[in-house]
Amino acid sequence: MYAYKEIITVDNLQQLTLSKPLKLPIGKKVEVLVIAEDNGDSLEDIRDYIKQQEITESMIKEAIEWARK
Repeated sequence: MYAYKEIITVDNLQQLTLSKPLKLPIGKKVEVLVIAEDNGDSLEDIRDYIKQQEITESMIKEAIEWARK
């Protein structure tokens, strides 16, 4: 398993730029895990975001049921 860790500042929401190339061949499939610092969003901010995305209560319940299987 190959692991690489770097802390970067996001300046483009669709592209992450690393400070050096990864030691992987081009075309290699990789799994990317992004962990961000807690920015202190309140529960109300999260609810507003969910409403903006038009996510319904039934969609949330279905996702929870799916995850529990």
